[in-house]
Amino acid sequence: MNERIHDWFDIGPLYDLFLAPSALYFLLALILVFLARWLKSTFGKINLNEELVKKDNKAVAVEMAGFTLAVMIVIASTFKSSPIAADSVVWEDLGLSALWSVIAILLLLTSAWINDRFLLSKFNNRKELVDDRNVGTGAVIAGTYLGTALIASASLQGTTGGSFGLEILDTLVFFVIGQGAFIALGVLYQKSCGYDIHDEIEKDNEAAGVALGMTLLAMGWLLSAKIAGSDSLIALVAWAVVSMLVLLFSRFLVDRFLLPGSSLDHEIQNDRNWGAALIEGGAVLGLALLLNASFL
Repeated sequence: MNERIHDWFDIGPLYDLFLAPSALYFLLALILVFLARWLKSTFGKINLNEELVKKDNKAVAVEMAGFTLAVMIVIASTFKSSPIAADSVVWEDLGLSALWSVIAILLLLTSAWINDRFLLSKFNNRKELVDDRNVGTGAVIAGTYLGTALIASASLQGTTGGSFGLEILDTLVFFVIGQGAFIALGVLYQKSCGYDIHDEIEKDNEAAGVALGMTLLAMGWLLSAKIAGSDSLIALVAWAVVSMLVLLFSRFLVDRFLLPGSSLDHEIQNDRNWGAALIEGGAVLGLALLLNASFL
């Protein structure tokens, strides 16, 4: 009991909480977030101030929210892979964290380009976001950002050994496999729906975009858990295939058990019921949680 009371009133952790290196890492994180915003505005060719403040563009807001959270996820992962040092190498650790964070941010921006070219390939994402203010498109891109961030985060956790070149190679390989899985899932998702997903999203159907975006996030979550536990590419590809099948099967489960009074396709296509889309998304995220807990 005395030991427990001592732990309750121990001031050592209070001192650790306010160590100078911790404050430097937090300051670096804020700088990196602002850098990411500038890079996104530059490469995406979107005036974020005008769209978010002057025009109240909710489509860009949804996309930007996903991007900002994704950036913070990857920055946090670089800090975990470069533990805070108490000696003179703290600046070296900060520099390494900054370098990996910039690499991860560039991968996030690349994922948006891949989404535009291969996942939502039947229309121009920038036009949908800026001109049409299409929230559904913003939701899909946000899902891609977050799924990519989880994959990058898992791969960055392993960047503590080997040469820098090999660590870069590992990160890029996992990134490519993840993007390929997103594209394959998009194709299979289209085939599993009773409607044209591209057509519905282009017609400003928010529900269709929300459902697909959350499914992509679930896919990223599943892949990241596998990457964190194993370096085997064969196992990762096999796990990706299993994950896709389970996520697509979840639409059947939602149809039969969570929305038994109506067709999920009808709710999304005809009624544009984003509530039904959230139920589908919640189901796929829940299944991802159960799969990771059961097998990994």
